[in-house]
Amino acid sequence: MDWSKVASSIGSTTPLLAELIGGPIGLGVTTAAALISHTLRTPNDPQAVQTALNDDPAALDKLRQAEGANAAQLQQLMVSQAHFAYQANMARIQARDRADARAMGIANKDWVPKALAMSVTGGFFGILLLMTLKALPAENSNLVNVVIGALGTAWISIIGYYFGTSAGSVRKTELLAMPSVPITADSALTLREPAPPTAPTLRPHAATSAPLAELFPAFAPGGQGPIFGES
Repeated sequence: MDWSKVASSIGSTTPLLAELIGGPIGLGVTTAAALISHTLRTPNDPQAVQTALNDDPAALDKLRQAEGANAAQLQQLMVSQAHFAYQANMARIQARDRADARAMGIANKDWVPKALAMSVTGGFFGILLLMTLKALPAENSNLVNVVIGALGTAWISIIGYYFGTSAGSVRKTELLAMPSVPITADSALTLREPAPPTAPTLRPHAATSAPLAELFPAFAPGGQGPIFGES
């Protein structure tokens, strides 16, 4: 049994948890499952959670309280999960485009990609070597920077075309999908007993306290008021 049945059972009461628990495998599902199982005091297993939902009439109310207490973190997880899904979808599209371009080049025996790759690579590293061996005129610095930037971007695209992108972009996407406000076990403890109301206590005046008339003597309007600090 997967978490989809649990998501359908709690969808009307806790939409945030239901959307996370029913989404793709990732940090959102893991966090939502941990929060649900912690709130219902069950193992982190969809079958055990579904059994608790069926047996405990107050289970949905407990989950509603837990979702309300962690709403900010859950919403951030939803945004991060949507961003991760978008990045993964774009990566699949780009990989498919590269595969189609490679297949077309092989089928047609097209020499243009190879010629462009060699010319861009030669021009990029040739300019870098020239800048290393000889100082370029200062008036051409802006033009050289533009050319190097364009050739560098094109060279990165060529490397991705022939060898694929590095795993570093995947790691960056994983870091972006992590919430900056994690849900911990302490923050998941939402079902606490309310603190008993305490009546305000009045501090009795000390027996040796001076009367108010002595502390604040009366004075005529426009006259000299009491000067504090005089001995």
